[in-house]
Amino acid sequence: MRNKTFLWFLGGLLLLLANACQNNEAGFSIDWPEGAEISMGAEMGASQTLDLSAEQSWTTRVSGNWLEVSPSGGEAGNYELTLKATKPNDTGETRTATLTISSGDMERKITVCQDEYIRVEETTLNLDADGGVFEIHFYTSLTEKEIGVFTLSNCDWLTSPPETRAAGEVQEWVVALYAKPNETFHSRTTTIYFGKIIDEEQSLGDGNLLATMTITQMGVQSGGSTDFSKDKEVRVIQQATRGEGIPLVLMGDGFIDKEIDNGYYDEVMDQTVENLFTEEPIRSLKDYFDIYAVTVVSPTNVFDEERNTALECWMEGGNSTKVEGNDESVQDYAAAVEGIDLNETQVVVILNSDAYAGTNYNYWLTNGKPLNFSVAYCPVIENLESENFRRVLVHETVGHGIGKLDDEYSYETQGAMPQSEIDQTRQQQEDFGWWMNVDFTSDPQLVLWSDFLYDERYDGQGLGVFEGACTYWTGAYRSTEESMMRSNTMGFNAPSRRAIYTNIVQRGEGRTPGLEEFIDFDQQTYVPQTRAAAGAPSRPFARPRVIQLEHPLGE
Repeated sequence: MRNKTFLWFLGGLLLLLANACQNNEAGFSIDWPEGAEISMGAEMGASQTLDLSAEQSWTTRVSGNWLEVSPSGGEAGNYELTLKATKPNDTGETRTATLTISSGDMERKITVCQDEYIRVEETTLNLDADGGVFEIHFYTSLTEKEIGVFTLSNCDWLTSPPETRAAGEVQEWVVALYAKPNETFHSRTTTIYFGKIIDEEQSLGDGNLLATMTITQMGVQSGGSTDFSKDKEVRVIQQATRGEGIPLVLMGDGFIDKEIDNGYYDEVMDQTVENLFTEEPIRSLKDYFDIYAVTVVSPTNVFDEERNTALECWMEGGNSTKVEGNDESVQDYAAAVEGIDLNETQVVVILNSDAYAGTNYNYWLTNGKPLNFSVAYCPVIENLESENFRRVLVHETVGHGIGKLDDEYSYETQGAMPQSEIDQTRQQQEDFGWWMNVDFTSDPQLVLWSDFLYDERYDGQGLGVFEGACTYWTGAYRSTEESMMRSNTMGFNAPSRRAIYTNIVQRGEGRTPGLEEFIDFDQQTYVPQTRAAAGAPSRPFARPRVIQLEHPLGE
């Protein structure tokens, strides 16, 4: 009896061990050769598929931030895995990531490559005022039909389209261009865009832009100043006739004495004022502002990495629109306005360049109090009459600076907005009253602009809840398909107009207007804007910068 029991126990044990061995051996198979790499295109959205057969649950992970896999895991069964490039390969070389598939004790690693690229030999080029023929060398693994090289459509001082030809080696190419003489005082700048053309009708955009080159041409009298006698002169453009007067201080960087003496500096400042007050509601609220222009005589009108202009402004160039300057120098020139309170001042710095760029900086204190001090940087984009100059200036100064609005554009490459940024934005909405044109819920009854959605007076303005804002593709929401804070081809939408109106009345009169007061004003003043503007291939713009200070300015 005991022997039978022992044999039964032993048999059961052997069966368990056998099952355990089968489970350990169970795993998955992939329809891809062992050790072979997966090759994908350089463009965002390039994809490749794999067939996977799993005998039990499985998971995946990827090492690169440009690659995603879907589905990322599952139970036993047959699957088609889709590998997708979430960013274009703008590194200038082959880019790799590792896909790891795990199931039980089995693990398989596969190298994924974006082996298409474009590498420009020099990303910046400085030309003299005489112009002439010059060449750009670049290297690429793309075929001739796939290479796309573009200049801005409104850049009339370079020949367009450029001539592109092979230069001996298979992967080396040359772009030949001709620059007209620059007979102006100041330098001018443009960008050459390189990318992959998928079909004949496609232009370059955020998804297939692989490289850029910034070209700057000096003016006939680019160089230095010798007369600084007009430095820090203050011109009063307007005194407020409503409220206590909101200080608006304009200044320029990179303007030499000759450009000040011949009246060009004043012409730029006057055009800046005209541009700033073109959109409602600020157009009807201009009387709230004290407007000043401070003369800034720069040692040079050339912007480069040496930062030798008076305000030390610098443009990152290439695929970036970032501009920055010296905070202390900007504050010093703004303080030339007698009796001004910098903590309440909106500063606008106009760069003596035609480059496409713009950045706004807002400030708050470590004790949690926001400041009304803000600095908007914007070049004279293209020329004084340019619609791009107007719209970027309004976007940065009126939108980000005065209205404390967030961006409403979004890029697929940005993906989902991180929860940490959502939490921070919500906190500043609650504590500061900033960023009231975006929200993080899709519920029309809960979004910050719900009042407008259910008010028949706002029918026909395209209001709703649209996903994509704060530069992120998902997780953030805006109120209209297009707006001044998105594509700049329309005016400010209703939530943005309300934020601008509220902030101006608060600062000018020291009170917070109610919703009905705004609507009464808005019904009398708002006229839809439909200005269109020629643009460049899409480039990611950063959100407005927020700087933390220990103490209020002047302390």
